[in-house]
Amino acid sequence: MHTSHQVLGFVLLEDVPFEQLLTRLSEAFQISLPYEDYKGRYIAKAYLSGYHLEVEDRVDRLSELLCDEYHVLNIRIDSNEYFNCAFEQHIKQILKKGEIRWQRYVWAPYPLPEPCLESDDDTESNKDIL
Repeated sequence: MHTSHQVLGFVLLEDVPFEQLLTRLSEAFQISLPYEDYKGRYIAKAYLSGYHLEVEDRVDRLSELLCDEYHVLNIRIDSNEYFNCAFEQHIKQILKKGEIRWQRYVWAPYPLPEPCLESDDDTESNKDIL
């Protein structure tokens, strides 16, 4: 079954310029993350096998009122085979190894079919956040 409606979204705690964040994410995921201005906000995209990444800049260049506090990483899955705890843990490990801090994450629009156990690594890597 093919779906593109499920997204694993992370609120990132990196207080760095967007270009610097992209460099770190590119290294962590071992990909290229080109970006473009989309209605005043930079958006970077990369397509991988089975899913793709989208990174949204927190700064809106059209209005200071529309700026966000955090950058966001969205992982859009292209197949239900990635709609599981193992994939979620895989992404968290990539972020941890890349030393990319995040505050929270969510599956949208629906939660996973089974509950995931929080690993000690998740708690440790974001201990200062919780």
